[in-house]
Amino acid sequence: MKSKLLTVLSTFILFSSCELLPSLNTPPNSAEVLIIQPACVWLNSSQGNNCKIEYWLKFWYEIEDVSWPERKKHIEALSEQDADVLKKVLLSQGKSTPFQDRLRAQGWVESILPKLTSQMRRFILVALYYPSQDLLEMESALVTLSKINTQQSFKIEELQILLKKQQGQIDQLLNIEASIIQSIEEVR
Repeated sequence: MKSKLLTVLSTFILFSSCELLPSLNTPPNSAEVLIIQPACVWLNSSQGNNCKIEYWLKFWYEIEDVSWPERKKHIEALSEQDADVLKKVLLSQGKSTPFQDRLRAQGWVESILPKLTSQMRRFILVALYYPSQDLLEMESALVTLSKINTQQSFKIEELQILLKKQQGQIDQLLNIEASIIQSIEEVR
């Protein structure tokens, strides 16, 4: 009798404890569910602009190896619509982009930032705008340093010419002094 009672009690405890464990098949609470919405590029997605970020990342990836003259032709063919301006910005991000064109692209970025979603705005700032701004500042600093270096080189050359001229004058004075001393010794 005791063994039957012990068996029934053990079975009851076992089934009770199984109820306490969370089921693997039960859906999580609504508070635990994260709603993942596809990231849209534009605030107003009804503009007909391509909303999917994948499209823009693919566009950016595909133009990476295109030469600057080719990208420049594409830029000139684009309109001033928001989607085309974003394409112009992406086309202007290559390593071979000249300073003036990269600077122009910064203005284009600033013009479309208010039209982008907050996530896309942050992405554009971090991935494009700030690095491009850093490159512009470094290029500007290099140009300034190059100009200073060139000016310093010209000044050094001028000083070397002046030094040679003064050395020639000193040599003439020394020759005059030597001839005076020699003529005095001859007179004695």
